[in-house]
Amino acid sequence: MGTHDPILDTTIWSPSEKDHATVRVSNEGTLIAASAGGGKTTCVGKTIAYGHLLARPKAGALILTAKAEETSNWISYATACGRDKDLIVFDAEGGHVFDPLYYEFTRPGRGAGDIESIIDLFSTLISIGKKESGQAHDPFWERGNEQLMRNVIKLLDLAGERVSIASIDRVIKSLPTRPGEFEEETWQRQSYCAQVIASIRARKDTLTEEEWSDLDFATQYIFNKWPAFDERPRSSLEMTWSGMADKFLFNPFNRLFCSGKCTFTPEMATHEGKIIICDFPLLEYGHETGRLINVMIKLIFQRAWLRRNLAESPNPVFLWQDEFQYFVTRRDNFFQQTCRGSRVSVICLTQNILNLAEELGEQQPGSRTKSFLGNFGTKIFLQQNDIDTCIYAADQIGKEYRYLDSWNAGSGGNQTHASVSGSKQLVHIIEPIEFTRLMKPDASNPYAQGIVYMSGRAFNATKTEQNPKGRNYLSVLFSRE
Repeated sequence: MGTHDPILDTTIWSPSEKDHATVRVSNEGTLIAASAGGGKTTCVGKTIAYGHLLARPKAGALILTAKAEETSNWISYATACGRDKDLIVFDAEGGHVFDPLYYEFTRPGRGAGDIESIIDLFSTLISIGKKESGQAHDPFWERGNEQLMRNVIKLLDLAGERVSIASIDRVIKSLPTRPGEFEEETWQRQSYCAQVIASIRARKDTLTEEEWSDLDFATQYIFNKWPAFDERPRSSLEMTWSGMADKFLFNPFNRLFCSGKCTFTPEMATHEGKIIICDFPLLEYGHETGRLINVMIKLIFQRAWLRRNLAESPNPVFLWQDEFQYFVTRRDNFFQQTCRGSRVSVICLTQNILNLAEELGEQQPGSRTKSFLGNFGTKIFLQQNDIDTCIYAADQIGKEYRYLDSWNAGSGGNQTHASVSGSKQLVHIIEPIEFTRLMKPDASNPYAQGIVYMSGRAFNATKTEQNPKGRNYLSVLFSRE
């Protein structure tokens, strides 16, 4: 038995009167899967959302939005739970701004301003949606983009310029494009990159030995390596960056994300219990733009939450991702493996596991998808139409040996022979077809039926004299009311 902790052992929601999902359980991650109309948001999601909002001490949160109604839903949830004063709605008109690079350079703790951390952020953002271009996770393009960003950011940092998406973009677009161009008077007069280098030279007396070394490597890249690249891959690298960055050069996104200010921070969730809603739904801002904004905020919060000192802020936080397939990144597997120790609960809602497999670069759910799903301790399966998800759910519950009857009949001459026999076979405890038969809510029925699985736990409600160990799953009715 572990040591009792008044925070970790707080109940979030209860599958039955005898079984309780605590903060400790929620920190292991929750996956909710249901076909359209299956009740994953209105029934199960609402139940778990209320549990987190009502728990004490109060939990902070980041809410990502795919659907337009997500923000209004959470405002109503928070109001009903007495948490409306903790809400921070981040949208295009509300007055809040969040510059991710300003935060990274000024945030508390060790490693503030770490260039590699910033490069990792942009590398992940650039990789979003690149399956269509055939460049997803291609080492050449990843290394090329990272090398470009590293040298440009280092130049801006050495010049004492504020590092922002806009300033990085200005340098990249003004780099010399042919060998020797950096020596030409026209380039030196018109190029923003040349101005940055001139600023560094103007403060040369303040540079340390390490900074001189960094400047040497950066200028070698910019003056020699970059212009010497073949025009086609060089243009592709520039366009890859621009495809992500261009939308932040114009308002309202320039004002929101390149202002050099942050009106809210991840620490406000962990230290003050604030609930931040990223109100840039995909269905309003477009799939690519809405997704990019939500994921950018998510990556910053994830890293900040993993860094936090629990002695200073022990209260739990949760990350809510409905329509999770739109927000999954290659960094999520690592985060899910490690966030439990930082008291972070991740709640993911999606239709089926094929959605995730596709976003993770697999045509069918393979090792990448299944290893990621294996990091979710609680899985709730509602009515399901996808065959792969039905099979996955049945496999998750497991198999057992049962005697199956068989009947044989035959004839020989004037006689008919019949026999009945049985054999012990390994079969699913719940057959995959049963997940297609689970009850869905409708106009007259407020309930969604779900099969709940919790890692390493047998449900007390299933224990009997005949089965004292109980079962590892429980059928639960979730109400939308």
